[in-house]
Amino acid sequence: MINKLTLLLVLLCAGSMAGHAQQVGRDGGNYDPHAAFSPLFYTQNGNEYRGANGYPGAKYWQNRADYNITANLDTATNTVSGTVTITYKNNSPTALPYLWLQLDQNLFAQESRGNSLIAAGSRYGARGEKVDGGYKIEGLAVAQKSKALKFTSLVEDTRMQIRLDQPLAGDGESITIKMNFSFVVPINGSDRMGHLATKNGEIYAIAQWFPRMSVYDDVLGWNTLPYWGAGEFYCEYGDVDFSITAPGNHIVMGSGELLNPQEVLTAEQLKRWNAAKSSDTKVAIRSEAEVNDRSSRPAKDKLTWKFRIKNTRDVAWASSRSFVLDAARINLPSGKKSLAVAAHPVESNGQDGYGRAVEYIKASIEYYSNKWFEYPYPMAVNVASNVGGWSILELYSVDGRQKMVAPGA
Repeated sequence: MINKLTLLLVLLCAGSMAGHAQQVGRDGGNYDPHAAFSPLFYTQNGNEYRGANGYPGAKYWQNRADYNITANLDTATNTVSGTVTITYKNNSPTALPYLWLQLDQNLFAQESRGNSLIAAGSRYGARGEKVDGGYKIEGLAVAQKSKALKFTSLVEDTRMQIRLDQPLAGDGESITIKMNFSFVVPINGSDRMGHLATKNGEIYAIAQWFPRMSVYDDVLGWNTLPYWGAGEFYCEYGDVDFSITAPGNHIVMGSGELLNPQEVLTAEQLKRWNAAKSSDTKVAIRSEAEVNDRSSRPAKDKLTWKFRIKNTRDVAWASSRSFVLDAARINLPSGKKSLAVAAHPVESNGQDGYGRAVEYIKASIEYYSNKWFEYPYPMAVNVASNVGGWSILELYSVDGRQKMVAPGA
């Protein structure tokens, strides 16, 4: 009796499912739930590098890329130029006969593949601006243990391949890549970067700005999808030291710790900067009233701002003479401290705007550090610009032409 009842229930369920499938078909739709939720099961068996569920195995590895970058912002030509030195460590068990790099700025070259694919009016690409975009790369060199190596290179759209005369051995061997680069900053750079005119000066929000290593992993090998403007960024982790030389009347904020505040802030601003590190309420490093006060910036033509961040996959920065600058302490569960910083023009200031940005940064990071895991970086910076929104590890850019929304709203 039980078996007959079970069989009846199975047949009823099957009939119900078939009826539902037929109903979908009668509506003329082509929705396939199996395709929508595929894969329904693990598609790969586990191995010593990675379990079937994706978790690291006993011999899991990641390659590493450390960067040392010096860059200059030329506001007369809206150009960023610099030198990047990459130390790439091959922790995989495989010798690599060639290396791949990402050249995101090449999206804005007139002949780029993305330019031909991005629809008019899209938030991506240069939004119709005729900009002489893309990297100009010179002085490419490759070395190992201070010895120059033979190689050839090929640039294909937003990617570069470096073909080594001798493969880079695995299990921890390193190689150094160095090059000079420059590019013109588009006004709207795929909603990831750009520059915005304000009444007190241009705001430059700069991301995807230096040649970066592509990822080599145990799933796909080299990840070499071209950049077409809409994709997010899969990058190797590493340490980044970078310096930005900008006009002396600019304030520059970037990912990581500001290493030389005593060289780029006035004596009064340095005092306020240090006070903010011990304050649970906002400290105005440069107030709205001081933005057009010449004494609010050191009397120098150019200044170099130095930053460092450890164990990151990317860095970004912003520069402007128009910035109001605020900061306050962030209290972390372990007892460590971080610093919430906000940079925005006077148009975005006020209690219904970015004047509360530091408060929101502090509240958000303290809450999520307690709820999930502790924020690991020494600063968290919010920049108001013409970028719709990106977050590249403790530097966040949002559209300064809009009002701010409180956390949880």
